[in-house]
Formats: sequence, structure tokens, C-alpha cells
Amino acid sequence: MLMSRLYDFAMRSVPFITAIIAFLSVGMKAAVASDYLPNDTLEYEGRMTATAGRGDFAPFYISANRFGTITSARNIFVKGKIEKKINKANRFSYGFVAELIGGASNGVEYERYSARDEEWYTHKEYPGRFRIEQLYGEIKWRSVEVMLGMKEKGSSLLTHGLSSGDMTLSANSRPIPQLSAGFVDFQDIPFTKGWLQIEGELSYGKFTDAGWWKNHADYYSSKLASGTWFTYRRVYFRTKPDRMLTVTFGVQSSAQFGGKTEYYYRGKYVKTDNRGIKFADFFKILFPPAAGKIEDFAIGNTLGSWDARFDLRLRNEEVVSAYFEWPWEDGSGMAKRNGLDGLYGIEYRNGKKRGAISDIVVEYLDLTNQSGPIHWAPGDHPGTGLTGQATGADDYYNNAYYNSYANYGMGMGNAMVMSPLYNRDGYMAFIGNRMRGFHVGAEGWAGKEVKWKFLGSWRKAYGNGFIALLPPRSSFSFFGGASWSPERFKGWSACLGVGLDRGKLPGNAFGLEIGLTYKGKIGYGR
Repeated sequence: MLMSRLYDFAMRSVPFITAIIAFLSVGMKAAVASDYLPNDTLEYEGRMTATAGRGDFAPFYISANRFGTITSARNIFVKGKIEKKINKANRFSYGFVAELIGGASNGVEYERYSARDEEWYTHKEYPGRFRIEQLYGEIKWRSVEVMLGMKEKGSSLLTHGLSSGDMTLSANSRPIPQLSAGFVDFQDIPFTKGWLQIEGELSYGKFTDAGWWKNHADYYSSKLASGTWFTYRRVYFRTKPDRMLTVTFGVQSSAQFGGKTEYYYRGKYVKTDNRGIKFADFFKILFPPAAGKIEDFAIGNTLGSWDARFDLRLRNEEVVSAYFEWPWEDGSGMAKRNGLDGLYGIEYRNGKKRGAISDIVVEYLDLTNQSGPIHWAPGDHPGTGLTGQATGADDYYNNAYYNSYANYGMGMGNAMVMSPLYNRDGYMAFIGNRMRGFHVGAEGWAGKEVKWKFLGSWRKAYGNGFIALLPPRSSFSFFGGASWSPERFKGWSACLGVGLDRGKLPGNAFGLEIGLTYKGKIGYGR
């Protein structure tokens, strides 16, 4: 009950972030005394990447948490990027990014059912040969930032590149076009003298991947949502960051809402639910009321996580951290009735810029409780005499009315939960979200020019909230890579990586990745 009340308070507070921004920003401490710096910098980057290997899909760690850039086993593509970063030291600043990707990849066979012929057949799907990866503009005034467009965003709590991924919004899928507003960074809350800081964001966007779902679905037991809207909100609090122990805590929440959904059962079209979108829905989704004619309960598909991180600073700038993210899909999870379900991690950073081992992350993911195996709600069964209610089978990242919580097939939450993209039978949902897994990530330097990285994991999936995997599927995954940035050739870097999967999530794979990158800068302004 206490957790449920805390959640209700937090969620009702998040929508007012934009309302209190003006008040808080006036009291925030500026980064430097000067409001203006003498010039700005335009950065540009060109990258060529090639991957080769066995199987149809790239190994897990060549795909995971790379914003959906690589999914197929064999790829060759070129990426170009122009960026002007916001200058956080200025009272007013602006930034923008344009990043394009073009290339070719191998196709993957997916199964589909033909109602006309009453038989199954296969069809091959390919990743797009050209796409806009990022395209956005943003402005900053004091401590407030507003962004419009497609922007890659990682976790605000976890270490990007080493963690297995955020439970609510990770770096595993492509960015969604959206409008967001929030704080530039953690900001001192007025009258706390820096002992408590706040960081938060509120955004609205729209999925553009309806065509992907239609191309990959089996049309036998499918539901296909289109025109779906997206919202994300986060509020974190942090204790004074220059003390020996710093605590960060808060809540995240995402939701899918609006649009329409087509349903198919045993190969036959059943119906279409047309929810549409009304202006009031953008406010209702923040604290959903009782549903209307289409959705049985609150509108939209809302999910999120309770998050906390503890950073202990040792001598020589070393930091030892512990953190957790507790996911929820409904009231039972909000009140932490889903047992030990969550992501738990520890991290060590040695504080050296060129340490032999600079960062180590170890994580454990458990999603096996899901508030119990039974979900029963009288609203699902009109006329039933069973008036009791059991809120189990949380079925993380899946929903009865919307596409699964993924963008272009790649899960938007923790990457260890196998994404719908890997379901070659065309069943476009998370089939293994009832699972456990261990993950380790480490990186460091071999001299001044070579940076290395290692990633490894074991995971085992037992099914999802309603359907068991018999037998359960497991997988071991490894990745080792290094990047070389020679001082003699400023701006140039080369990378080499090897990935290996053994198991059935989704299958055995071996892959090699090579890349060549050039980065440069152009100064302009006063």
C-alpha cells in the first residue's frame, strides 16, 4: 500500500515538471559566471562498418544497445553525422544533429499464414538500405532544455556501453520522433543548499514503424497497431554529489496510446479497434483514468520502473556503485508485489582516464515472478459471477491492445529480454520475458592508443506471462573488441570486434565487426 501511494504521488508530480521548470530554473546555480563563450564548434563524423558471420542475425552483443543500427549478420554501411552540441556553460545555447546511414544487409526469412491458400509460407525481409538515424534540434535556457526530433538517448542511471540496458528506456532500439522538455542535468532544488537535486524529462512522440510490424507479422495470431503515440516521463532526485556517498532515486514511466489495432485469429481478420487520438488524451495518459469503450481498464499501455543508485567514493577517485531498477506493468508491480523482479547491478570505476581496467559492471536480471501466474479481472469477462480479482501474469513489455514495447522490432527496455525481431515464426511479441540472466561488462586501456571492451552474459527464458517455452531456452553470449586511435593520425580510429552466441535465444551465431571512423571539428563564432 505504501509503495502504491508513493507511486501515485510520484506520477502525479511528474506532469507538473514543465509547470515548475520556470520557478526552479531561476533558482538554479549557473555553471560558470560568464553567460557567453567566445565561439562554438561544429563536429562531423564519417564511419564505415562491416560485419560478417554465420547465421542470419548478428551476435547478441553486436546488436544489443546500439540503437537498432545492426541486426543482420552480414552488413556493410556508411554513416555520416554533423553535430553542434549545446554549450552547458552558456545561459542560452542551441544544438542540432543530422545523422544518416546507408548500406546493405542480408535478409531474414519469416513465416506467414495465407488465409486464401490455408497454408504457411516464408518471405524474406531486409533492414532498410537508407535511413535517418538522428535528426533533431534543441535549445537550452538556464537549466531547461527543449528538443524536437529523433535523438538517441541512453539511460540516465546506468553506464551506456557496459550495462545490459535500462528497464524502461534503453539504447536497444531506434529513436522515436518526439518533443521533449526537461532539465539539462541534475539541478539544485532551491532552499536545500545543494543537498538535494532534481533531474527530469517529459516527452511525447509517435511511432513510425507500423510498416515494419505489417511486414514481419504472421497474420495468423497477430494484432497490428498503427498510428500509435508515445510518451515518456522521468523524475530523479540526487543527494549532494560531492560527498562520499551519493544516492539517486526516482521513477520512470513510458506509455503507448492512441491509434488503431487490427486483430487476426487463426488466419482470419477479426476486427479493428479505432481508438483515434484526442487532445485531452495527451493529458489523460499522464495519470490514466478509467477506460472507455475499447480498452477495458486505464487507457494506453503504461509501464515503468522504480530506480535507485548508490555511489560510494573511495580514495584516488575510485567509485563503487550499487543500483537496482524494479519494473512494473500494473498496480501489483507498482506496489512491489512482483517479488525480486528487477535489474540489480554493481559497478567499479577506478577514476583514471587511461587505466588498464577503467570500468567493470556486473548485473543480475530476474523477471520470473511477474506478480504470480494468474491474471483475472471481471472486466475481461462480462457477466461472470467471479467478482474477485488477481493481478498477476504481468507479461512485461507485452500488451493486449498495442504492439509489444519495441520499435522496429527491437525491445525498448532491457536488451537481455529477446526482442520480437528474432521471432522468425512471425509471432510479433516477447516470447521470453519470464527469464533470468547474468551480465558482465568491462573496459580499459592497453597503452595510450588502444581501448578494449569485453561483454558476456548467460540468460534463460521460461516463456512469457501466459505461454510457456517448452523446453526453456538459454544462451551464452560473448563479445571482445578493441579500438585504436593513433596519435599520429588525429581524428582517425579503427575498431575490431568478435561476437559469439551459443544457445537458442535466438540461436548460435558468430560474427566479426570492423570499422573505420574519422572525426573532425570546425570552430566558428566570435
